[in-house]
Amino acid sequence: MRRTLGELITGRKPVSAKPEDSIALVARKLKAGRVGCAPIVDKDGALVGIFTERDLLNRVVAAGKDVRKTPVGRVMTRNVIVAEPGTTVFEALKVMRKNAIRHLPILKAEKLVGIVAQRDIITTLLEIKNEEIGDLKQLLDTIPIEPGVG
Repeated sequence: MRRTLGELITGRKPVSAKPEDSIALVARKLKAGRVGCAPIVDKDGALVGIFTERDLLNRVVAAGKDVRKTPVGRVMTRNVIVAEPGTTVFEALKVMRKNAIRHLPILKAEKLVGIVAQRDIITTLLEIKNEEIGDLKQLLDTIPIEPGVG
């Protein structure tokens, strides 16, 4: 079975922020949502960037930025790699590995509709493999074990 990213994000609203939000506010949103990144969207819901734990470490803490005064738009990653809801989980994992990213925003008609983490994708791929193993076990159970029977 080929699962798509659209199937993974059903019913899940991503934690997002606006470019003018302070880094401190976005960090609190990440903590409250128990997520590692926040897509940054404009007033129309269009993706303009992404703020990740790596950005927090490398562009904020290491750079000595004031988290209360600095807008997240100044330190976010701007050239965001994205996918569409119809992208398969396997294709998404290949993109993530190739680009060394752990989060993949999902856009539909230029609007953010969700985000998946590498962990979500790997968990889904394991579920698919477990289903396949179960199907094979059922098939094996129908094969007679005695030679010449059947």
